Amino acid sequence: MATKPSNERLVKDSLRVLNNPFWIPELNTDELYARLRDDYDGTKKGHVMVQINQFGDIYIATDRKPGQFSRFRTSGGGGHSLRVRNALMLLALAIKLDNEEDPL
Repeated sequence: MATKPSNERLVKDSLRVLNNPFWIPELNTDELYARLRDDYDGTKKGHVMVQINQFGDIYIATDRKPGQFSRFRTSGGGGHSLRVRNALMLLALAIKLDNEEDPL
């Protein structure tokens, strides 16, 4: 049985991913990838959506009203989209690092 990687190792791997350009062959350009937030309250609204164009540019959007957030919970908090939550944490780290390196 494989051992679970330490948090330190996961952070190191995350930084390696963030600092090196890559393409994931399983993703298609011009396809909309969407995921419903965890707290949709029966409305089926509150998607996060990502699309990649033919140049590799990535677009992100939500179908929420401005100022309202879509929550993606942890596994202990009733999360249904744990990979999306992890990817969004990587997005937050990428924003932080870019802001430190090149404040706008």
